[in-house]
Amino acid sequence: MPESNILEILCSIQEKGYFPIGFGHSKADNKSFNFSLLSYNILAQELLEKNAFLYDWSDVRVLNWDYRRQLLLTEIKQFNADIICFQEVQESHLNWLFKKLSDLGYNGVYKKRTHDHCDGCAIYYRNDKFTLKEKVTVEYNQPGVNVLDRDNVGIVLRLSPRNNEAENIIVSTTHILYNKKRHDIKLAQVHLLLAEIERVSYKGHKKVGDHNIPEYHPIILTGDFNLEPNTAVYDFLINGALFYSNLQKPTLWSQNNQSGRCNMGNELIPKSLGITEYSQHSDILELRKNNNHKRQINDSLYSKLYHSERKNEQLLSSSSSEFKFGTGSVYHNLKFSSVYNNNNSCSTYHDRWTIVDYIFYTNTNLKLKTYMKLPNFAECQPILAMPNRVSPSDHLPLFAKFSYRIK
Repeated sequence: MPESNILEILCSIQEKGYFPIGFGHSKADNKSFNFSLLSYNILAQELLEKNAFLYDWSDVRVLNWDYRRQLLLTEIKQFNADIICFQEVQESHLNWLFKKLSDLGYNGVYKKRTHDHCDGCAIYYRNDKFTLKEKVTVEYNQPGVNVLDRDNVGIVLRLSPRNNEAENIIVSTTHILYNKKRHDIKLAQVHLLLAEIERVSYKGHKKVGDHNIPEYHPIILTGDFNLEPNTAVYDFLINGALFYSNLQKPTLWSQNNQSGRCNMGNELIPKSLGITEYSQHSDILELRKNNNHKRQINDSLYSKLYHSERKNEQLLSSSSSEFKFGTGSVYHNLKFSSVYNNNNSCSTYHDRWTIVDYIFYTNTNLKLKTYMKLPNFAECQPILAMPNRVSPSDHLPLFAKFSYRIK
């Protein structure tokens, strides 16, 4: 697979930062739809200033928002991506960002973290390339649920190519909890997000013997997951299954006789949220079954999840006993691969250089054409600080090109 190496255009090794290669704008042909995607945690200015001690090694001049935003805008222009997924977008910077991106031909959707947080996630897409068919914002804070009591959020969009609006591509981005010790919360947040992605991406079923096998539109899931590749939640995303009941709580490490920690048990989230062990909404599964396994456009009304901006009143009286909850396992049907599947790649510094930012894609219906290579651990060692003169964030951007076979 071809890679484009950003190390070739670094500044001096003392100032080592990463500056994106400007890839050409992709175009669709008659048989496939080609598009590019950028995912980037851009470091909200209020969070930078609130945690200023983390940036003591940075030149104070490069920490100024006026300086950083010009670098960011230059990067955006050079990537020239068809879809942009941002994390840590400060709400008070939205007017500036929307205006600049609108001038470049983008439209977008933003979701602020719940309660009094300053930042959130955003997805921008090219107006001349996509039509927005559906937008969903996801809140992980569910009242009365201890493992879902944080204000992180996500976005799920259903986009159609303008030259073939019968087709759909699902794009989602999120920023998962940072706390390194609370992997139980990370798992619950991902489990909840996957249920919403499954709902939006579902397009019907095919009959295989006596079974109805769900079919899904192509999916890309991006974001700052605050997970390393050797963690249980990452394995769940890639492998589609995690047996968590005997793992340590709250780290999801394997148990041993000396740990002294209790295990996770069989219930990750309460049954009252209506999300099955297969990361699906039970009432929506019931709705599909009652409608010949077709997706109903108003199916969001049947979600039992709390959302601060809406009320759901179309709940079914009860869910079928065939749906399983609280089994000590979680699954999903979405078959993700990771663009950045090299354990030695680095996207940020968390006490050491590591990778926590990802682009996941469904390998059954999307082909990864090319991607921008991230540096490895050894290549990152000379970097003294981020942000720096050429990198506006404390995370590196991720960039990839995909192809989708149109029927």
